[in-house]
Amino acid sequence: MHSLSVMDRPVGIDIYAYESEFDILKRIIDGVIIILSSLLACRLYGQAYNEMYIIMAISAALLFYLVSKFNNLYISSRYRRITQEITPLLLTWFNVIIGLLILGYIFKVTHEYSRMVLGIWFLATPVALLLWRLLLKSGLGYFRSRGHFSRKVVIVGTGENAQRLAGNIRRMDWAGLDFQGFIRASNIGRGRETLGELDRLYEMIDQHEIDVVYIALPMSQQQQIGEILEALSVSTVSTFLAPDFYLSSIAQGKWITIGDSTTVSVIETPMLGSSAWLKRLEDIIVSTIAIIITAPIMAAIAVAVKLESKGPVLYKQKRHGMNGKEILVWKFRSMNVMEKDHEFKQATKDDERITRVGAFLRKTSLDELPQFFNVLTGEMSVVGPRPHALAHNAQYRRSICGYMQRHKVKPGMTGLAQISGYRGETETKQKMEQRVASDMEYLNNWSIWLDLKIILMTPLVLFKDDNAY
Repeated sequence: MHSLSVMDRPVGIDIYAYESEFDILKRIIDGVIIILSSLLACRLYGQAYNEMYIIMAISAALLFYLVSKFNNLYISSRYRRITQEITPLLLTWFNVIIGLLILGYIFKVTHEYSRMVLGIWFLATPVALLLWRLLLKSGLGYFRSRGHFSRKVVIVGTGENAQRLAGNIRRMDWAGLDFQGFIRASNIGRGRETLGELDRLYEMIDQHEIDVVYIALPMSQQQQIGEILEALSVSTVSTFLAPDFYLSSIAQGKWITIGDSTTVSVIETPMLGSSAWLKRLEDIIVSTIAIIITAPIMAAIAVAVKLESKGPVLYKQKRHGMNGKEILVWKFRSMNVMEKDHEFKQATKDDERITRVGAFLRKTSLDELPQFFNVLTGEMSVVGPRPHALAHNAQYRRSICGYMQRHKVKPGMTGLAQISGYRGETETKQKMEQRVASDMEYLNNWSIWLDLKIILMTPLVLFKDDNAY
């Protein structure tokens, strides 16, 4: 029997967001930066740094400390790229600003502060916090990529899941994970990077040759996984489960602890809490600016539509909104007919129903400008999965896995699928699957920066896309 004795009792596993002692140091430095930024803002504007500003800065540092927990700002940053820290950092600081404004209103002290100083401080602080993280990440990444502060890693398993995990570890050289090889849990999967079977793993642990073990076995081997976990429980090696759950096509596969029960979200919206507030703020700002800028264009389009053919200028279509609730989506009329939703026929190339003005509007997506009002009223977002006809939803919801999960967020005027080339007619199931896959990628990777990227790229693809008619 191997030297790591198996315990008689089952091992309980508590899955939580890991926070290292190093991240506690980061909290302290963040607090110092917040306070120093307030001092710098006063100095730049020539304002005296009195006790009111000191109280404000300390309050902000405390709020930042408290709110950061809800935005997962300090979960182990060793495995995150700097871009993955931007959104939680901005969300946390946005929450702090809201909290300070509420406190100022309650205590009626807002008049004590210079609006210019607050403006400089509100803008400069997140920049300073991000810059010091970038310097820290770059410095640690440099040393880790050269073998310093690294951790030796082995993977139990040789299957597809284990190979994918190994590939990710190799690509993340900045994380300081030194991949040693695979451990076979059976007689299959021999290869040049295979170190041996389980006895070899226990031997390496006894000799302090490894620091981290990832168990990447199929969940069908639950009994063997349990035995390995029991054996490793008497060691000091860090142990992680890399389950082979099929989570790539579901929204937000995250561990959530309810009391002492651990669950994984299979279908959930990424727009919760402060993320929803930030998304809504983005929609209000962008849609308001867009309506003001495009008002003359919309007026000209309305006249052109009315002059060319009989019928209303605007066309209201029933679509499914967030959580499947029916909404009315506004568009400029581009056809000679007004079809009912249950009789919907998707536009095709050289479609005789489309007017001359309508053809131009559909090609350039100008027919969708009225949807900025849908965004302003909260029924849609600027960026999100495009709303499909009710008939399409009825057709594909049972034939494409995860199809209706697109509706865990508000439908958008543009989306990742549209800038990825999946715009226009979806005459085959394969094309619809590709669009849905892009929508799910958006849900699983949502951030304000992804939204801005999609918004900026949308005009560039509109005039290059031959699929829209």
